Amino acid sequence: MEVGWGERRGDVVLMVRGPAVGLRVYPADALGGDRTPRRQPMAGRWETVDGDAVFVPRFPFLPGTEYAVVTGDDGPAAVLPRIPRPGTGQTSVVAIEPALDVVPRNLLRFAVRFSSPMSEGWAARAIRLERADDGAVVPGAFLGMEPELWDAGRRRLTVLLDPARIKRGLAPHLEAGYPLTEGADVRLVVDAGFRDAEGRGLSAGAAATFRVGPDLRGRVRPETWSVSAPRAGTREPLRIRFDRPLDRALTDRCLRVDELPGAGSADADGRGWAFVPDRPWVTGVVRVAVDPALEDVAGNSVARVFDRDLAGPADDPLGAADVVALTVVVGPRSD
Repeated sequence: MEVGWGERRGDVVLMVRGPAVGLRVYPADALGGDRTPRRQPMAGRWETVDGDAVFVPRFPFLPGTEYAVVTGDDGPAAVLPRIPRPGTGQTSVVAIEPALDVVPRNLLRFAVRFSSPMSEGWAARAIRLERADDGAVVPGAFLGMEPELWDAGRRRLTVLLDPARIKRGLAPHLEAGYPLTEGADVRLVVDAGFRDAEGRGLSAGAAATFRVGPDLRGRVRPETWSVSAPRAGTREPLRIRFDRPLDRALTDRCLRVDELPGAGSADADGRGWAFVPDRPWVTGVVRVAVDPALEDVAGNSVARVFDRDLAGPADDPLGAADVVALTVVVGPRSD
């Protein structure tokens, strides 16, 4: 099989002499010792150019990484390397979430925000959870990282702790227990070798340390939130404080002020949200819509409890008619 690298519309592509029938592309480390694939092929599309096949990946090929073209499910593989691009990496980690000193034992996810778009395929190699006291890696903490959970711009990566170890009653929970241990300190580490979209490493690694606290259970209840109403005639923010830390990305997506243009943003620690209108408030009542998919950091949402007690009616999922929306009264200015 004759394969090589090329460029098409400014992107690096993989070129194969002849048609693309039955061909699949993998990172070479996805092949086992017998040269058969051990995971899903890369996402992308095949095009035909002058009778030859051109593979355009959904996400860029990584400089310095070997790739394999496989015929059929387990046919012979042609392996070729990528040449690293020159230059020093400038991408940095701008946040590790949740931005909390103490996280619940049943924490469901971490998230890492980067300053620039990143490459896929590096999470399992460049992110680890370790005990803060001795640096030992916490075994089996994460759910398999394929496919990786990126936002559309590939700047925010979500890393899930193994849900089967968090949900009581499941075999992995009974056998291995929670990934986190209450009272212990853990550290999430992002290695500098994590590659950005240009295939370069980070300008520096990053880490965040957390104390593990008690479990966080029960549905998210908007009726318990405290609301600070703005004054009419101003563009003061409408502020909401939550009774527990919520998932920051979901908060930004799941809260909105009906029929009023403006911008809302969650606090870094997930404990609050603020909305600033594009034009001054007017006296009256505004409605804050709450998407029932909104979750806390342990995966409990407005509609349901993540680790539900089947014997407890308080944990029964809500219907659409039961979901709470907030009403806020905007009063006149007092000055």
